[in-house]
Amino acid sequence: MRISAVLVLVLLLAGCGGTQSTSQFGEVPLVLGPEASADEAGIFLATQRGYDTAEGVTLLVERSGSADFRVVTKPPEGCVTVLAIVRPDKLVLCADEVILQDERSKVLAVARALARGYTQAQLEPEEAVNAMTEEDPELDRQALSTQLDDAASTWTAGAKYFGELAPGPGRDPSIAREASTDA
Repeated sequence: MRISAVLVLVLLLAGCGGTQSTSQFGEVPLVLGPEASADEAGIFLATQRGYDTAEGVTLLVERSGSADFRVVTKPPEGCVTVLAIVRPDKLVLCADEVILQDERSKVLAVARALARGYTQAQLEPEEAVNAMTEEDPELDRQALSTQLDDAASTWTAGAKYFGELAPGPGRDPSIAREASTDA
């Protein structure tokens, strides 16, 4: 009888943790360009597999609007480049400069989740295509797969790690470097 009471107590305590949010930073909108492309595969794989929530953020992928995080070819004013997605810096993740300054750990969490998503997308391209087409069933699976075959190598071409950035104005290469050491 005593063992049963201890077992019930352990199960109850284990259940308490399951009802709390695991997202330390909450929902984080991430704005992408208006058209889907294979260069976004790592983002969708990261959200499908929960790499984002494992890092404490819940990425909300959007095609338009304003957000503290954007995947862009040219960062708007006030958005600091923190991660190169397509090298050499043809597609980047940028973070609002105030968020970068005030919530660096949130920026690192987003960078870590994306680094993991892109790394896995290179290793598992078919799964990455599945993640994108599950999110948007109207995407052409074959065309996306062909694009991904061409695109995946550009994510790390000539880089020491995914996301590597050269220093310069409007950039913080330490985020990608730090995210890569945690991956």
